[in-house]
Amino acid sequence: MLRRKGQLCAVFVLLSVSLLLFSGCQQQNTDATDSQTSEITVTDDSGAELTIANSPERIISLTPSNTEILFALGLGDRVVGVTTYCDYPEEAKEKPQIGNLEGNVEEIVAMEPDLVVAKVILNDNIVSKLRDLDIPVLCVDPESLDGVYRAIELISQVTGTESSGDKITSEMKEKIAAVEEKVASIPEAERPKVFIEVGNEPLYTAGTKTSVDEVVSLAGGINIAGDVEGYQMYSLESVVKNNPEVILALDSYYVDVEAEIKKRSGWDTIKAVQEDNLITDVDTLLNRPGPRSADAVETIAKELYPDRF
Repeated sequence: MLRRKGQLCAVFVLLSVSLLLFSGCQQQNTDATDSQTSEITVTDDSGAELTIANSPERIISLTPSNTEILFALGLGDRVVGVTTYCDYPEEAKEKPQIGNLEGNVEEIVAMEPDLVVAKVILNDNIVSKLRDLDIPVLCVDPESLDGVYRAIELISQVTGTESSGDKITSEMKEKIAAVEEKVASIPEAERPKVFIEVGNEPLYTAGTKTSVDEVVSLAGGINIAGDVEGYQMYSLESVVKNNPEVILALDSYYVDVEAEIKKRSGWDTIKAVQEDNLITDVDTLLNRPGPRSADAVETIAKELYPDRF
């Protein structure tokens, strides 16, 4: 009788384990199915609401910064189109190009994307056309580090890569915090004055509420155009008057900006020119608010304070 009871107990235990295993497998399969077929709704930086499947497979990027975010998230294999300016990372150069920042509607439609990632300021005209054709468009407009974090978050949400997005932003914040710690003890009076050049003929600079200004500030520099907001024209005379110790030129992509600076009338009296403190090889690093923005902060800090890094 006892033996019979023992056998029954053993059968009961085996059945219980089997049911648990079956239930677990069923739950895993359900989770996988939900992940593949679920939809997500977000409000992007243009104020538009986008509902999309959480696993778009054919993605087109209309700006270099968005291309960098997509590749950093591990989505390079899903990117089917980029602009002619998308040259980082190296793999981006191998992708089909759909024209300049204005894009080409016909080529984009022909590629049958299930997601286009754009920037309102640069792509406004084509965005409205694509939306009229019911092509899903996500607009992100990062013009600050918080904006970069939000852009990474939005793109990771609609592509189902949230864990990668969290990892990227966490690493960025750690790198920036390390830079801030190294320059925190430097008194404001000893921090170098920096002129940020983003264009010439006419001369343009980056004032407050721009990602470049924030990078310079976090790196321990003082923007001489801190009294203007956004990207504004700036007179040659004002630069001479403010006498920056460093010139950060972000327009070397198009011209030999170092040669241009050195031949400008009166600029030979500027301390940055006299001491050859011209930073001219970081334009793509600073012009593209994205995963490399933390690298930009570190790079500029090293240029300003080589003895601390």
